[in-house]
Amino acid sequence: MRTFLLLVLLICQIGSFRSLQAQNREILAELKIGVIGRSLADPSYQAVHSGARDAARALSQSYSIDVELRVLTPQLSNGQTQSSALGQLLIEGADGFIISPEINSEVEESIRFAIEEGQKAVVFEGLKPVANALAQVVANERAAGRQAGKAIQSKLPTRGRIAILTSEQPNEAELARLDGLRDALGYKRIECIVTCQPNYRSANEAIRLAEEKDRGHLIKGWVFLNDWPLRGAPALPWPPGKLPCVAIQSSPATFIYLDEGYLSAFVAHPYYDWGYRSMEMLIQSLYRKQSPEPSTLVLGTRVINKDNAEAYRREWQEWLN
Repeated sequence: MRTFLLLVLLICQIGSFRSLQAQNREILAELKIGVIGRSLADPSYQAVHSGARDAARALSQSYSIDVELRVLTPQLSNGQTQSSALGQLLIEGADGFIISPEINSEVEESIRFAIEEGQKAVVFEGLKPVANALAQVVANERAAGRQAGKAIQSKLPTRGRIAILTSEQPNEAELARLDGLRDALGYKRIECIVTCQPNYRSANEAIRLAEEKDRGHLIKGWVFLNDWPLRGAPALPWPPGKLPCVAIQSSPATFIYLDEGYLSAFVAHPYYDWGYRSMEMLIQSLYRKQSPEPSTLVLGTRVINKDNAEAYRREWQEWLN
C-alpha cells in the first residue's frame, strides 16, 4: 500500500510539474515538440527530421514564437525504443509530437497515454488510424503501385510478365501498392508473387531462388514493393541492364542500383514532406488553435529515373546535412 501511494504521489507531482511547464511556455509563446521515427539508422527518417526542422524554423519566424524540437527517433542498436522516447517527452512536458508508430501494443499504449495526458499527436507514414490523434500524414500507396506498373510497362517486351517481391506478411502499404500495380498491369502481366522476410539477405535469396525456378524464362522484369534488396551492395542475380526492375520506396543506397543499370526506376516517398507537413499541422493546432482540415493528408509519390536522378540526389544531400 505504501509503494502504491508513493507511485500515485509521484505521478501527481509529474502531472503538476508538466502542467506548470505548459503554462509557462504558453505565456512565453514557446512550444516543445518531439519527432519520433522508427530507426535513427534509416536515412528516410533523417529526411523527415530535416523537414520537421525546416517547418519549425519557418513557423517560428512567421509567428514570432520559440519552437524547441526534440528528435527522439530511437537508435535501435542501443536498445532505444519509441515507448521510451514517448516517456521522455512526457517527463519533459512536451506539447506534442509527430510519430511513425511501430505496430505493437506497447507503442500503441504509450501514444494513447500521451494523448490522454494532453499532448497532441500527428501520425505520419503509417496507414493504421490512431485513436484521438490530431492528424495523419500518409502517402498514396495505391498510386505508388500504379506508378511502378507504368514505369516498368514501357520497358517490358510485348506481353512480357513480371515477378513481384513483397513481404511474407505484407502491411497495409504493401497491399495497397500491390493493388495499384494490378490496376496498371492487370493480372495477366504478373507471372508470380515472391515473398520474403523484410530484410536485405532474405530478399536477395528469394529473388535468386525465383530466378532459378524460372526455367522457361517467363519472368521478364521485377517490381519490388519495398526496397529490402537494395539495402546493401548489389547482389541481384542478373547483370546490369538485363531485366527491367522498379522498386517502391527508396533511400540514398538506391542510387547505385540506378547508376549501374540494375534499376530502371524507383518510386520515391515524400519523406521530407512528411516531416514538414506534420510539423506544420501540429504547430498550427498548438499555437493558432486550428484543427487540420482534412485530418488525413495524403501526399503523392514520384518516379525517379536517370532523367531526374541528379536533382533528387541533391535533395538527399540537403536533407542529410
